[in-house]
Amino acid sequence: MKARKLLSLLAIAVLVMGLVACKDKKSSSSTPSTNTTQKYFKVEGANYVSSSFPQSTSDVEVVAAMNPAVLAGGSDYVTVESPVPAEKVLVGVGGVKGYYEVPTEARAFDKNRIIYDFIMIINQNLTQEEFTVTVAIVDEDGEISLTFETTMHLIAAGTGQLQVSLAFDTPKDVDLHLFEPNGYHIYYGDRESENGGKLDVDSNADCYIDNINHENIFYGDNAYVEPGEYTVYVDMWENCDESFPTNFVLTVFYEGELLETVDGINPIAGHFPADEPSNFCQLNNIQPVCHFIIPDNGQAKPAKSLKTDLPAFLRSANK
Repeated sequence: MKARKLLSLLAIAVLVMGLVACKDKKSSSSTPSTNTTQKYFKVEGANYVSSSFPQSTSDVEVVAAMNPAVLAGGSDYVTVESPVPAEKVLVGVGGVKGYYEVPTEARAFDKNRIIYDFIMIINQNLTQEEFTVTVAIVDEDGEISLTFETTMHLIAAGTGQLQVSLAFDTPKDVDLHLFEPNGYHIYYGDRESENGGKLDVDSNADCYIDNINHENIFYGDNAYVEPGEYTVYVDMWENCDESFPTNFVLTVFYEGELLETVDGINPIAGHFPADEPSNFCQLNNIQPVCHFIIPDNGQAKPAKSLKTDLPAFLRSANK
C-alpha cells in the first residue's frame, strides 16, 4: 500500500515537472533569443553594444522626450535632459538584449539642465504593437544614471517599395507633400496618385489633435515607383499653438534601405520656431525639404492606372 502511494506521488511529481518544463519552453519560444534592440530601431552614428542594458551606478535622474506613437519605417526625434554633462547617451528596449551608445553634443542649456538629442529610425519590419524604450546617460566620471522609460505604441502604416515618412514632436498640423517625377502631387487633398502612391497617415488635421504626429506616403508592392526625381515638402499647414517650437524628421526608404537624397542626407531633421506662421498649403512660400532620385531599373508602368476610387471627402482639397 505504501509502495503504491509512493509510486502515485512520484507520478504526480513527474507530471508537474513536465508541465513546468512545457510552460518554460513555451515562454522561451515567445521571446526568442534573436530578439534584439536592432529589430526595433537603429540610431544613426551610434555604437551598438550587443550585451544587456547596464545597471545604474548613480542617483542622477534624466528625462527623455519622444513621440510614444511610432510607425514602421518612420522615425522619432528624441531629446534627453540631464543635470550633469554626459559622455554618451544609452538607449535600448526594455527586456531586450542590446543597446546603443549615442555620442553627445549638447544642443542647449535650459535652467541648469543640459539637452541632448538624437534620431531613432524605426525598423520597417517592426510588428511589436507595444514596447518600452529605456534611456540613461554616462557622465564624465563613467557613472550611469537612473533609467528613464517610455512605452511606445505602433501605429498602422504602409511601407512597401518606397516609403516617405514624416515625424514631428509637437501637436500641430504639419503636412507632408510628395511630387512624383511626372508632377503628380500627393498630399492631404489628393491622397493617391495614378502610380499607386498613397498618403495613409495624416495627423492633427485642422488642429483636431490626435497626438499621432506622423504623416506617411508609401508605394505598395504592386505600385509603380516611377524612375526620376521626387520632391518633398514639409508644410506648417496650421500652427495650432505658437508658444513652443516644433522639430521634425523625414525618412525615405527604398527597397528596404535608407535612400541617399540629392543632398546626401537621410534622415533629414528640420525645425519650425515657436511663432512659425501657418502656411495653409502655400508651397510657393517655402522651400522643398529634399529631392531624391529613383533609378531606372527597367521597371515598366502598368498599362492600367493603379489609382483606386477614394471617398469624396478624401479627394477634397479642403482640410
